[in-house]
Amino acid sequence: ANRHTGSVDVYTRGKKFIHVDIEPTQIGRVFAPDLGVVSDAGAALKMLLDVATEWKTAGKLRDWSGWARACQARKKTLKRKTHFDQVPLKPQRVYEEMNKAFGRDTTYVTTIGLSQIAGAQFLHVYKPRNWINCGQAGPLGWTLPAALGVRAADPQRNIVA
Repeated sequence: ANRHTGSVDVYTRGKKFIHVDIEPTQIGRVFAPDLGVVSDAGAALKMLLDVATEWKTAGKLRDWSGWARACQARKKTLKRKTHFDQVPLKPQRVYEEMNKAFGRDTTYVTTIGLSQIAGAQFLHVYKPRNWINCGQAGPLGWTLPAALGVRAADPQRNIVA
């Protein structure tokens, strides 16, 4: 993606990056990755998951369970804003009401920006592939076509876009 604000160094310093793209001219377009892979994203992901599985079996991967617990604890502190009856309603309250209205099998499809950020923080998502977002690089207007793609893949799925 070529969207960022300020110095790229702020979020790249001290980190390793693998850039996967099927289009070779896109590799390293914004900053140089540690590894550039020209590949179909699905094939590259399978390869990366295979290596990660091997590393996990060999005990080479860092334990992230403490970080995950800290994220859950942080999420609980954000819920305090959900009960405000302000007008206009705050996103926290909207997402709390959505959590009450929609079941555990609901698939949420979001666009970029504040709705994506607030949705990621407040929506309750219980299953893999039930949170579909375009990431930071997605265009406005992405949500409806993406929701239609989810519908085409699974006509029975409950979708909120």
